Amino acid sequence: MVKSKGKSFTLDEAVARKPTVWETLTSEKYFKWTLLIPLLVILGVFMFYPLIYCIYYSFHQWGMRGKAIFVGLHNYREMLNDKAFLEALGRTFYVLVICVSCELLIGLGLALLWSREFKGQNIVRGLALLPLLVAPLILSLLWNFMFEYDFGAINQVLEAIGLHKVYWWSPELALYTICFITIWQWFPFSTFVLVAGLRSLPRDVFEAARVDGASRWYTFRRLTLPMLSPLIMIIVVLRTMWLIRLFDPLYGTTRGGVRTELLDWTVYRTAFVFFDIGYGSTMAIFSLLLTLAICAVMFRLLMKALER
Repeated sequence: MVKSKGKSFTLDEAVARKPTVWETLTSEKYFKWTLLIPLLVILGVFMFYPLIYCIYYSFHQWGMRGKAIFVGLHNYREMLNDKAFLEALGRTFYVLVICVSCELLIGLGLALLWSREFKGQNIVRGLALLPLLVAPLILSLLWNFMFEYDFGAINQVLEAIGLHKVYWWSPELALYTICFITIWQWFPFSTFVLVAGLRSLPRDVFEAARVDGASRWYTFRRLTLPMLSPLIMIIVVLRTMWLIRLFDPLYGTTRGGVRTELLDWTVYRTAFVFFDIGYGSTMAIFSLLLTLAICAVMFRLLMKALER
């Protein structure tokens, strides 16, 4: 006898009976697809459809009214000759280099300090995680208020110690202020990744180097850095992907003014302020391809580092 949902069947009846939909979905053969289908549906709705939609309109001229007009590669040619777009692209790379370099240097320095045991280490590490737990837009709004010229906390402190107030949102300093806000929020990410890497390094290698009389600098340069290079490359890849799409600090502070307009803000302004969906889609596709190309190169470098 075979039982199914409280009903009993003979073996011949069970073989002849068609399985129910639920039995089919929970069978060993199809259960993996039962788990994957909801994810595939979500990806299709929220990722693949917008991507195809964006690619389609990158070859059209459309201002959200009337019928889209096919223009072929005209948007791409216009983009490559657009001075404002090229300036935003160059500015994005400039911010990317500054932020990644500073985050790695600060993160590596703190990781070397925090990899050792010290009193109150859990409290210090917990406090260092706070910037990552706050939404980037909220943080940028807070920093915008703190950097305000007349009543911001930063200038109040400068005046209290006898220094002149600084106009942090001037055309000369605004971009560096954006970099500071971004670095301040994201340096804990690099720090904790490198702390985990330092704690996983084999101790016998460093003990052998110490016995052989190797200096701390030589040990750091010849042992620590090469062993951490895969993690450093992972940090660079991830932060490059995120920095190319840097948007929240701009929205909460300058709104792209005073020479701080970056690539993602240019896409947003073109598509959702000027309502030029075709040209904005072209910039978005370019941003995606640029990110994929950079990450592909870095991924190959990471694979080479892992093979050594």
